[in-house]
Parts: sequence; structure tokens; C-alpha cells
Amino acid sequence: MAKSANNLRRWQEAGLLRDLDVHLVESLMRTCCGERLPPPAVQVALALAVRVTGDGHVCLDLNRPQWEQINLHGQNDDPSGASGTNALTTELPAPQEAADLLRACPELVGDGSGAEPFILAEGRLYLRRFWNYEQLTADKLRAWSATRYEVPADTQATAQAVTLRKKGPRGEALYLTTEQVAAVCAGLERQLTVITGGPGTGKTTIAAVLLNMLARQSDTRARPLRVRLAAPTGKAADRLQESVNAEMDDSLEHLILEPAKTLDSLLGYQPASPYFRHNRNNPLPADVVLVDETSMADLPKFAKLLDALAPNTRLILLGDKNQLASVDPGSVMAELCESETLRNNVVVLTQSKRFDDDSLIKRLSEAVNDMRADEAWEIVSAQTDAANSPMSLHDASRIRFNHIPPEFTKIIETRYAAFQAARTAKEAFAALAQFRVLCALRRGPLGVNAINRAIEDILFPHRKGEFYDHRVILVTRNDYEVKLFNGDVGVVLPDPERENEHAVFFANREQPVPCRLLPEHETAFAMTVHKSQGSGFGHIMVMLPPAESPILTRELLYTALTRTETGVDLWCTERSFKTAVRTQTARSMGLKSKLDAAGAISSSTDQPSPNE
Repeated sequence: MAKSANNLRRWQEAGLLRDLDVHLVESLMRTCCGERLPPPAVQVALALAVRVTGDGHVCLDLNRPQWEQINLHGQNDDPSGASGTNALTTELPAPQEAADLLRACPELVGDGSGAEPFILAEGRLYLRRFWNYEQLTADKLRAWSATRYEVPADTQATAQAVTLRKKGPRGEALYLTTEQVAAVCAGLERQLTVITGGPGTGKTTIAAVLLNMLARQSDTRARPLRVRLAAPTGKAADRLQESVNAEMDDSLEHLILEPAKTLDSLLGYQPASPYFRHNRNNPLPADVVLVDETSMADLPKFAKLLDALAPNTRLILLGDKNQLASVDPGSVMAELCESETLRNNVVVLTQSKRFDDDSLIKRLSEAVNDMRADEAWEIVSAQTDAANSPMSLHDASRIRFNHIPPEFTKIIETRYAAFQAARTAKEAFAALAQFRVLCALRRGPLGVNAINRAIEDILFPHRKGEFYDHRVILVTRNDYEVKLFNGDVGVVLPDPERENEHAVFFANREQPVPCRLLPEHETAFAMTVHKSQGSGFGHIMVMLPPAESPILTRELLYTALTRTETGVDLWCTERSFKTAVRTQTARSMGLKSKLDAAGAISSSTDQPSPNE
């Protein structure tokens, strides 16, 4: 493998390949090819197909410049150049030549009919398991998209007459809007329903009304309707449960509604195993499965969910197609919403009740989402000196590792004052809901790590030990034994039932957790925009890195802005702000293409289960 090592090492040293990429490809070449190595261009293409999955892509799209698909730094580092990268990428062959070279290596690359470790299809190069995930997902959804149910003739009128539990500002009764009624009717008629919309468009309200009506339409002589609620994170699952509970009819007797769970918990996580308890051979006992924050679901997890559903299970997906995609490979929600095959299964909500028509936050988020960079910047910059404005603009270049501007300190002291004064867990969580700092990166002077240290120094300059009073923590790893999950937020406070010994209180738990039992965690006065998905805050501070950062995208800025209901303190430069608005995430994936492919495709039963 000396030639292989020499060939791939140049890419590795340039930062374009990881150790994992090189080792996996070399191992596969030894297993499949022996001493007959494929051409250098093939070796690099195979390694890049592995590499891009670490940056959220599902495959290496040979029709796109490979360099566009390689994010050297992801969301964790400051931008920096890599010497020699241009010279290396110019060595890559043209798309057709690359495809021909790959097809000439049948031991390694196939079309999906054999057992080759890589699949080449429609100019996309996949690791086999990702091709399987995509194929299974497309097969399942294509089949379910065509299934329709008979509904009562008065369904629309019934939905229109539903009175929501939530009242208007003057105590008046609230009803579903016309587009919300259309969404409910679509959900009743279809086995697969995808509901997408921005904040305040009523996605979970629609879901609750839909579940109520499904339960009422079920045969009273049969078993109750079994409904399962899920979301990618524990935090999002808790918010889904709260929202559905607020609108559900307590009088329903023919509905079994289990508490919302993470997707991992729903599928039956098994310690020390990559497989789940529920799969096609042991499907979920559910008539309806409703998933919130679907944009956060990666392709592998989504495929395993579909594999675990019985053929007649209804699937309702909620989410915002314009938000950030999952950290792991795939942009499932966006692909579903763009599919022509699923056009009758997708309901797009446009009317938001969170903001007034003249709301600055609404105007700004819409301008960002529409990629109107100049207009968005005008909205932000015009509010810099405005009294009592919900927005403030600050120069991010003034923040350095050894320097925190006075106005940053003032904002932190003011916004976190109520939290510092809180004496109970209830008061602390109420205060936390009113303000949070959101960062694009983890490292660098504007990253989560540095900003959290700065906030700690401002608020708790005399803190002692790791678990000091009022420390905010974020769980970063699922712990099924302790029942804490990635994304759970806690606060360190004295426990009056244990002689005021410090413990960690969580909003979704009655009893605090001893500090020693915490799974992996981090300080969370500031958190990444990715981690903030599924949450909402009264006011936010957003930290944008320099314009050169590959993480800066429209989706990131839009996701950050839609976490607030009242206002934002924005730290950026004009260049970094406009770069974010003008840059759209483009993940390499073939799900839409598979969904919309003409003619029949293989049945999902012919595809290996993700649990096999």
C-alpha cells in the first residue's frame, strides 16, 4: 500500500482528508483489490466520498466541484487557509472521466446490485450504507405518498369550527386559519403528511387538532388509536409534548398518547450497539407517529425510523425546511419539501402569529430567508442607535481573546440579572427562557468556548469549582441510565433536601441530578446555533464569525433569528452578515432524485435493513 499511502497522504497533509478516510479506503482496497491498486484519481475519489459524510453530505457529487463539498473546519474551528489545495483539486478528472475510472474498478464500485462497498449512481459516489439509507427512504415514502383515506364529507367544516384552547390577547376565542384547516384535512387524507412552516405558523397546533380528529374518527369498537410523539433531541421532545398537551382534548377515550421521546428512545436504543430494538422485523406498535423538528433528523436516523414503521402507520412530519439541516449527513426535510412526487403530501404554512406584520424580527428573518442581503443589512444597521429598539448592532471584530468590549459586558449583566437573582429552579428556568447567547462556532474569540468563559468571568468572577452556584450546563451525550439526553439544559443550584448540596436541576425532572452522575456536558450561557434548534427565547445575542468561515450560511442566520420572539443583539461585520445571507447550504444528496425518478424502483423490502 506504499503507493496508496503516498498518493493519499498529500491530500491528508493538505487537510482535505482525515486519518479515518485514508485508513478506511486503504483497508477496503486491501480486502477487495489485493495488490492491484486502482488509479490514484480513484483512490482520492473514494476517500473523498468518505470525507464528505463528515461534513453533512450523503455522497460525493461528481457533477459539483469536489472542493465545494469539503468543509475543512466544519462548525468547530476558525477559518484558515490550507496550502496546496488548489493544485491538488486540479488533479481531479472531469466528471465523465471520473465516472469511467470508477466503473473500471468493479471490485470497489458497483451500481447497487452487488455487494461492492461503494455505489456510483447518477454521477454520485456513495458509501454503500448511505446509498442503502437513501434508497430505503425513497422507497418507503414513494409508497406511502400514494396512500389516501376516505374522510367524512364535513371534515373541512369540522376543522374550521375547532376552537383552540389558547385565547387571543383580549380573551377572545381563536380558530384555525384557512391554511391550517387545509393542513389538517391533508393529514386526515394522507398516510404521509409533511407540514413545514416558520415560527408561529401553528405546526404543533395543527398536529394536536389532527390527532384529536383522528381519534374521534376511529372506530369506537376497535382498540384505541396508538399515537407516538418524537423529536431528534430531548429538548425538542419536551417542547412538542407541552405544545400538544396544551391543545389536546382530555375527554378523548379512544386515544393512547404516550409521552414524547427522542428518536433514539422511540426506536429502542440498545447500549453498546449500533442497532435499535424496533425495525422491520419488530415494528413500532403505533397507528400514528408524529415527528417534530424534522429538519434536525439526519438521513441514517430517518431511514431507521421508516424501517421501524408498520406498512399502515401514518407518519406526520413537522419542521421548518429553511432551518439548518442536521449536523450528521443529509438534509431530509428540504429534500422532501422539494420533491415533485410528494407535492400533494407537503403543506407549506406561511401565516405566522408570533410576530406583528410590522415586527422588525419578522421583516429581518424574511429578508434573510429570501437572501436579500442589502435589505437585511439596512434593517439591522438602521436600528443601531434607535431608542428602545428590539435590535442592536455591534462590531464583532472588537472581540478578541484578551479583550471584551464594555458594551458586551453591559448587555450580559443586564440580560442575565434576573437569572442571577433567581433562588429556585423555577425562577432560574423562567429567566433563562428570556435570554441566551447563540454562536456559530465552538472555537475562536467568537466561539462558544471563549464566550462562555467571558460570561462566567462577568457574572461569577469569584466562582469556585466546576459546579458553582447558577452554572448553566448543556448535556452533550445521551445517558439512558440517568435519563438525560443530548440537548438537555440544567442549572446548578443548592438542593434544600440534601443540606443545600449543589445538584443540577432540569425543567423536565422533578428531582435534581447529583453532579457526579452527570453525563458529558458543557457550560451553556452561550450555545451553538445548532444546539439552539427546537428552543425559543425572549431575546438573543448572536455572534457571527469572520466572513471567511465556511459555517456562515443563510440557514444558520435564519435559524438563529427565529429563536427569538422580541429582539436580538447582533455581533458581526457588514461583510460577515451579508456573506451569511448570500450563502445557501448545498448538501450533496440524491434523495429528491430517487423520489422523483420515473418508473418503478425496488421495493424497500429488497433493501437491507439498517439494523442488519
